Amino acid sequence: MAQNWDILKARYLRSSQETQLQNLVLNLVRIQLFAQSGTNGLVAQHLVRETQFIIEWVVPRIDLATDMAFATALVDLQRLLSRWKLEWSVLWADESERQEIAMLGQQWCNYLIDNMNC
Repeated sequence: MAQNWDILKARYLRSSQETQLQNLVLNLVRIQLFAQSGTNGLVAQHLVRETQFIIEWVVPRIDLATDMAFATALVDLQRLLSRWKLEWSVLWADESERQEIAMLGQQWCNYLIDNMNC
């Protein structure tokens, strides 16, 4: 999928931090649903990459004096997404690995929703 990341970034950065984090959660929900169904692997893979970009764009806007733990958690999520991206074809081909992606996606959604300080 061809994507102009600069346009997406500009649009993304114009939104509030709350909206930015909601977009992050929405991407994780989409990845989770695709993983559960085993469909749209290429779309899910694209969402993984887009989510990595979203994290790169949101972390610098977090007040580290008050939200260091949250920023650190997002970096941990970034690492997880990087592992998924590197092993995508193997993970997506394996039902148990896809279900693991779905479960982790749900856990991260819950964490983000519980810890958004917008």
